[in-house]
Amino acid sequence: MTGVGIAAEFNPFHKGHKYIVEKAHEHGAFVGAVMSGCFVQRGEPAVYDKFVRTRAALLNGADMVLELPVIYATGAADVFGFGCCDVLTKAGIFDKMMFGCEADGLEHIKAVGELLSEEPERLRELIKAYSDEGLSFPGARERAVRGLIDLPAGLMSEPNNILAVEYVKSLKKLCSPIEPIGIKRIGRGYNDVTGKGEFSSAAAVRKALLSGEYEAARSAVPENVWDMYLTEIHKGTVSLNDFAEELRYIILKLGKERLGDICDVTEGLENKIYKGCGFSDTYELIESLKSKRYTMAKIRRAILHILLDVNKNEAYPPRKVPYIRVLGVKSEKRRLLGELAEKASVPVITNVKKDMEGLSESGRSCLMKDVFAADLYMLKTRHIKGADFTEGLIII
Repeated sequence: MTGVGIAAEFNPFHKGHKYIVEKAHEHGAFVGAVMSGCFVQRGEPAVYDKFVRTRAALLNGADMVLELPVIYATGAADVFGFGCCDVLTKAGIFDKMMFGCEADGLEHIKAVGELLSEEPERLRELIKAYSDEGLSFPGARERAVRGLIDLPAGLMSEPNNILAVEYVKSLKKLCSPIEPIGIKRIGRGYNDVTGKGEFSSAAAVRKALLSGEYEAARSAVPENVWDMYLTEIHKGTVSLNDFAEELRYIILKLGKERLGDICDVTEGLENKIYKGCGFSDTYELIESLKSKRYTMAKIRRAILHILLDVNKNEAYPPRKVPYIRVLGVKSEKRRLLGELAEKASVPVITNVKKDMEGLSESGRSCLMKDVFAADLYMLKTRHIKGADFTEGLIII
């Protein structure tokens, strides 16, 4: 029985996501998603918590939702992509992996992914040379790759293409038997916040929800989750600004030297962060750190990693995923839990309190970061903690 995996954030789940899930069902008997938790890859809190987004996915075609541990979910594209591919591979029940991309077909995506997985000496030399010229790492890498492969314009600068390359690269590095399948992105661009309509971007849906433009948001999300979305948005939302006081305390406590141990705090960024720790607005600090060398996404991730205490030795270079956390499953597909328990190559967690006892020390450490991240988020939105222990496996 063929299983198709999807790497996702569902931030929030919208009609474009439903379209990909439906397409995935055309390639397999069941569809599972590996999804970010309460914080996402762009270095921000998700608009809804992981339990709300799990329910939305299960109500709209996903048969199972697995959580991508926070140290991967908040990482750069290579760490995020590796974590997703490692979870799906270690699950042992997925034969294919489907993802959206702006490119027509995977020919060039595969060429870039394979080159990056092999990391020839000439590629490393070119990346270093362009980085030394002051380019950000993504810019230096794209220029280096283009020096070795003839590529269509824009291939490595579109957000979904960037992740598609990382999925192909990671599957190859993992020697995974999973077959990658690309699907052409439809509707508005990934970062388009102006679009309205059935296939608006997640960014546009978030903006509409957070600004109270509910009719614009409603047209872009499945009708069966709208009441849940509206109820949850009225409970309150969270942004990096909500953690300004906590961040100031942590930055002062760590000091410049220990800040340098945090993920994405590189190339002297710790000095600038420490110098600017008198900020009253987190986004003012982020804006003050902007430069040609640091992308805004990298800066947001660095700030978030300081808050979550994600160190370089925990995720960089990508470490292998130590467990598989199941957030939810469709009622009629509960047999997938048995297949997962039988075929997974790492421990499977369906009950955090009970199953964490079987983890290694590093596995427990990784899981407790997920718990900590959820507690931080929930304390700002629902004013509760311990949801990972009380929410339980979601079955719909």
